[in-house]
Amino acid sequence: MLHEYRKKTTIKAEQFDGSDEMMKKYGLKKFGWKGFIKVPNSKKRFRLDAPMIIEAGDWLIENDKAEVDVLSDEDFRRTYERCD
Repeated sequence: MLHEYRKKTTIKAEQFDGSDEMMKKYGLKKFGWKGFIKVPNSKKRFRLDAPMIIEAGDWLIENDKAEVDVLSDEDFRRTYERCD
């Protein structure tokens, strides 16, 4: 019989808002009129498969290896459910 399951692990994530504070925290800089890119030698390590351009509204997810992954708002909401 087929059942539905939810991921059991919890994650720490925050939605990127494009603020100067978050750009500094994640080592990003403005790119174009609505995008942001990773600054070389930033303190945060992004996963190699993370997108090059990050937009306000994307989700920044830090894993247990202190690597940051990026998901669009649509993909994040499809994959995760808030539990706090």
